Amino acid sequence: MAAQTPPPIKKSTTEAKPPPGVASARSMARGAGRSTAAATAGKPRQSRTMTPGATRGAKAAAILAEEPAIEQVPPASGTDEQVAPAADAEAAPTVDEHEAEPARWWNHGEHVAPWQVEVRHRVEDISAQVSPLPAGPRSAVERHLGTARRASMAPFPRWQRWNGTSIETAWNATHLAQATLPLVVETPALPRQLVDARRRAIMRLTKGDPLRLAVEEPELGERVAAHQATAEDRQTIAAALQASLELADDEHRNLRDWRNRLLRVAMLAALALALTIVAAALRPEYLPLCGPSGGGGTLCPGGGATATSRDAGVVAFLGALGGALAAIIAMRRASPGSSPYRITPALSLVRVPLGGLTAVVGVMLVQSGEVPGVSLTSASQVAVFALLFGFSQELVTRLLETRARVVQDATKGRSSSADRQDVSPKAA
Repeated sequence: MAAQTPPPIKKSTTEAKPPPGVASARSMARGAGRSTAAATAGKPRQSRTMTPGATRGAKAAAILAEEPAIEQVPPASGTDEQVAPAADAEAAPTVDEHEAEPARWWNHGEHVAPWQVEVRHRVEDISAQVSPLPAGPRSAVERHLGTARRASMAPFPRWQRWNGTSIETAWNATHLAQATLPLVVETPALPRQLVDARRRAIMRLTKGDPLRLAVEEPELGERVAAHQATAEDRQTIAAALQASLELADDEHRNLRDWRNRLLRVAMLAALALALTIVAAALRPEYLPLCGPSGGGGTLCPGGGATATSRDAGVVAFLGALGGALAAIIAMRRASPGSSPYRITPALSLVRVPLGGLTAVVGVMLVQSGEVPGVSLTSASQVAVFALLFGFSQELVTRLLETRARVVQDATKGRSSSADRQDVSPKAA
């Protein structure tokens, strides 16, 4: 079969017909120019200030309008590919000026708790340590990091602040990833894991713990420093690190349990105070808060000569004021901590309603005459004693605070019982 010879290309002094895409773009640019000129012919001259988008559109239209004629060359026979200038222009990548900035993982106006920030910083640090590793060893760590990222992002469960589901999930996943690092990191990075494991073992594990003794062996440190650590050495470091982190998680869970107990006590005290005020308002004779005055009459906390529904409310308010004063003074004993479970606010919530209850009971006891040598003969004396009785609840709450402080100090590591056992009596 004879090959077909393509027809010769005719050269013309006139302008060649451009490709369809260029021709349509050029006609649109010219039409836009004519319509703009017609629209602005009868209007006064305005400011030449244009938006960035309008400026780019005008420049593109001017370039297309002034572009020289492009002579179309038919493709060779047997070839289906055609050159599309417009497609090439659209395929050019566009660089966003904000792409170089790091993406914020929370939205503006969203409440982000400190524990979320700390978890995400730990996650990013661990992710940076495993980024040079191959896909296989890195996947074991990234799986736990993904769980920590999801748990530290809203929305949280409905009872999040009570049971700490997201907090515990995020920290447990982060600690699992951290305990896996000695098993997957490169040999030059293993000394860092050994130092971290020893530090945490000293703070959390007791002095005679087998894992602490194994990770503190000098031979282990020499092998790791000489880059001759075996798989068993890596397992030892990972086991000591995981045991220390698990004890830290247990201490934080104990602190959460104590925080929840204090909140339960506060709710019960508030409910009891509310029931007391309601019962005294309905039947004032049930809570006799009135007593003999100095002038021979009867003195009631509400200001009247007879018992009214306001008596218990006034005494409870003054007692709650004394409890709030005790909470403010107790703030000086508060010590900062890194745990998301705060003990100080819970203790303050206990002191206020408990102060109202102790004030009502104390004033009623004094007005009954059962306390020898003490009598309330004026309204100012009733107010002062109500404040004092409200402040006196500190004798009860101080016992709760002492126990809660012990649990809170254990989460700091340096105040744990394991660390105190390392101090010999002679050194102390």
